[in-house]
Amino acid sequence: MPVSSASPESNIANPYRRLSASQMVTWKACPRLWYYNNIPKLRGPLPPQIIRGNAAEACISRVLRDSPSLVPGESEDILTSPILDDGKPAYEFGELWPGPSIQPLERSEWPTDRNALEKWAMMRADSHFQKCWDEAVRDWESLTNRVGTADSADVLECREMVENGIRMHLDQVEKCLNSLDAETLESWRDGTNRPEWPSPDGFPLFWSEPHPCAEGPESDPSWMEAWEIARPWFVDPDAGSFTQTTSHPEGWFQGEYDLVYRWSGRPSVIDIKASQGKGDRSGGYLEQLRLYAWLWWETHERAEEVESLAIWYLGPGTVKEVELPSYEELENYSSELKGLYSTIHATTPSLEDCPADPSPLRYFDIGGKPSDPPLDPDPKARCRRCDLRGICESGGHDLELPSETRIERFGHAWPITPIGSIRTRVDATGTVSDLRGPSLKEDGGIDLSFRLQDGYDRAKVRPSRYGSPSDITRSIANDVKVRVKDAIPSIWRGEVVLDIDESSSIALVNDEESFPIVEIETRINVIGRIWSIDAFPNGIGISRWSVTLVDQSGSAGVIAFKQFIPVLAAGLSRGDEIAILNGEVGEFNGRPQVRIGPNTRVVSIRTSEDVPGF
Repeated sequence: MPVSSASPESNIANPYRRLSASQMVTWKACPRLWYYNNIPKLRGPLPPQIIRGNAAEACISRVLRDSPSLVPGESEDILTSPILDDGKPAYEFGELWPGPSIQPLERSEWPTDRNALEKWAMMRADSHFQKCWDEAVRDWESLTNRVGTADSADVLECREMVENGIRMHLDQVEKCLNSLDAETLESWRDGTNRPEWPSPDGFPLFWSEPHPCAEGPESDPSWMEAWEIARPWFVDPDAGSFTQTTSHPEGWFQGEYDLVYRWSGRPSVIDIKASQGKGDRSGGYLEQLRLYAWLWWETHERAEEVESLAIWYLGPGTVKEVELPSYEELENYSSELKGLYSTIHATTPSLEDCPADPSPLRYFDIGGKPSDPPLDPDPKARCRRCDLRGICESGGHDLELPSETRIERFGHAWPITPIGSIRTRVDATGTVSDLRGPSLKEDGGIDLSFRLQDGYDRAKVRPSRYGSPSDITRSIANDVKVRVKDAIPSIWRGEVVLDIDESSSIALVNDEESFPIVEIETRINVIGRIWSIDAFPNGIGISRWSVTLVDQSGSAGVIAFKQFIPVLAAGLSRGDEIAILNGEVGEFNGRPQVRIGPNTRVVSIRTSEDVPGF
């Protein structure tokens, strides 16, 4: 199946810390680059070229979903899929699907050869394209971490890419027409071979009626039938993002296929790339596809291998065949990827765990053909082109980043903490009171809460919303003195709160150990440059403002919700230097965070125009 999820009893992964093909490719390119992208979340801004890719793939998918026996060439989109509130297609509600209620076109309107079928498909592309383009532009413009303008995305180039993609699909249709075996054809005609996970076609998940274009038994296949039978699986164009992914049976690897052709009886996986196929990225595409072959093998009980792999480069309209991994390579992938997951996702790796060890920069010509020479002779060539060359010590590029230790504002001198020195975890000792629990949860965590009393000071200890600890002394009880280790501190209504998660622990202590509650610092002042704007309120579903700040010592997220979003936020952009005064120390997914609250002040120090760019 092209879509699968790990069973609850086998799942060993944090859903927010799964491995993917793109992460594997990044790790092989440079482990330090992976670290910066995924731990401190330092990522470059997204250019408008992604509009082209999203629009082209969306338009091609909608054309592939259409049926030439049901949908007139100039019709609007009449095969729209019903979608549930969670973004998934409503497979369980057969009565909502439009296909069964649509009257077939007159047979005289059906295409009878490739030219006629291509003409119909291009008319369908005309019907879909503008909507797909406009949606891709809106999606890109909704991104806060973008650079450039939508006007620089070439709409005509994208339209040509759509046509190239349709022609490559028609090549598959023609192959199907000329080589489809009789048994498959007849079972399709009588409606009995609908896959367990069918291609999006406007019909319900369970549908056993013959298709309106099915011909009589023992007749030669028609172009209409070949279009329907050859239709690959692809992500439903109406479905929500990441609702049709496939996961390793143990949950630690996840991916999403572009196209899966199945008409030959064995799957062929296609990756669509809205590019010319030039540059180092083309090398990563090869590895990504081979990983998808491994993922298919793993999610089919290691009993089914894909028949072929290919990349469709929509720019030149060429197909790049990719060598299939051998059985030995598939087995090696399993051990290699599981080991990598254990290194970078099962725990949070340190900077030292991810060395600055760039692989050689590769060169490819149009269509993904290796250049001559295929590698840059400079071992640091990848570093010179890296978006993070000013952050990484191996980049050889000095950024102008703040390093102040104090700032005077509002008639007060504020001590500045280097971002790299922010402590998001604390220890505290005291006596337990008001204990609730402990009780064992299904995931192995322990649910409990209590007050920690330390003389006149006290703190509320509670499970984090993102998980519970498992390392809790069995002797915990009221009036017992304990040490809470690696808790996340905050202040709520004047009281210290210690959130405990899977990285925290609680142990008995003796009278000599002391980590006073009164010494816990929950407020901080920082100065940094905005590396990226990660979220901005849009009045619909986003009600927060968040940015990533960097200084000479490190990086951290900054977040404000609703009424605490500073007025200044609307005028800030990437590269600006700001100060957060009296912010609250926090942590999210292992990353330091400075939260803006009622008494926090955000100050603009310099704009991006006043300092050298990143």
